[in-house]
Amino acid sequence: MGTPDFRLYWWIKHNMGRAKHNLSSSGLSEPDLNEMGVITDYNAFKSASQGPEELFKRAVAELYGISSDNVLPTIGGTEAIYLVNLFMAQRTRSVFVPTPNYEPMLSVPAMLGFKFEKAFDRDRAVLVSLTDSNNPTGRSLSDAWVRSVVDGTGDGSCVYIDETFREFGFHESISTWFKLNRDKVVVSNTLTKFYGLGGFRVGWITASEDKIEELARFKPFVTGENAAYSLWIGAQAIRNRSIFVLRAKRIVERNKRIVEEFVESTPQIGWSNPDAAPFCFINYNDGVSSEKLCLKALRERGVLIAPAEFFGSEKGFRLCFTHTDEEALVEGLKSLSAFLGEALR
Repeated sequence: MGTPDFRLYWWIKHNMGRAKHNLSSSGLSEPDLNEMGVITDYNAFKSASQGPEELFKRAVAELYGISSDNVLPTIGGTEAIYLVNLFMAQRTRSVFVPTPNYEPMLSVPAMLGFKFEKAFDRDRAVLVSLTDSNNPTGRSLSDAWVRSVVDGTGDGSCVYIDETFREFGFHESISTWFKLNRDKVVVSNTLTKFYGLGGFRVGWITASEDKIEELARFKPFVTGENAAYSLWIGAQAIRNRSIFVLRAKRIVERNKRIVEEFVESTPQIGWSNPDAAPFCFINYNDGVSSEKLCLKALRERGVLIAPAEFFGSEKGFRLCFTHTDEEALVEGLKSLSAFLGEALR
């Protein structure tokens, strides 16, 4: 697998300040929390009668219709990925990760010494790592396919599904893959993307009670406890989910129409046409590597996009459309379209 570095993170962090047009941010910006029905007053937090962690766990449990014993708060989504891989490293060093996929789903098991399998069967335990919606394509995983993956794994295996972007499908009712098979399936989610609460760094793992107990024992060796204030804010956000849904749907549906126009007017490219994410995967046929292409786009046009190589793919890039400023998105896509017209044959 090569280097286990989290290149996507460093690419965005290092280049964000240099970009005139940022098309790399996959999470919505933080809203005015008071307008979203979230109380932010610190004195109110200090006087809350219930402990923040238990309050947060109950909010997640009520959201999914499960027990709070099935919930472990995490520091955003990245800690969840690490904890699940660390948990499974005690049981197997075989992992199956279909590509393209979110880079930590590849880099974390590589760092822990997992062997990447091209297939899996019932004869041995394996960790299967998926993202739904897929990051970077923004496409939902089909019910039939996920069921076949779960049914095809043997005893001791774990099908881990990062559900960070699943809510961008705007389904009538919230659901989780955990309910498909509580013995084999482990899922994680975060408030940093759909809810736009990136600064609070709150996520969670949902798993069977015995797995949660063991994952909780690993957590102090990784990051310790979540900030109590962040959990208190997070619990309120989840309980006011309907307000966040309206905001996210308005932003994403408007911006996707703008991206569709960009794709249709740029003949050198194709795209994944996402159905449940504020980003898409753009592909092209030119021989230039995507990392070189993206670096050139940044240097010549100030456009920041994420290379396909960071997702285990090639000849493409992830394009995010999380902008609250419609004009900023339009201008960024105009610059990118002009650049691609010159750079791709």
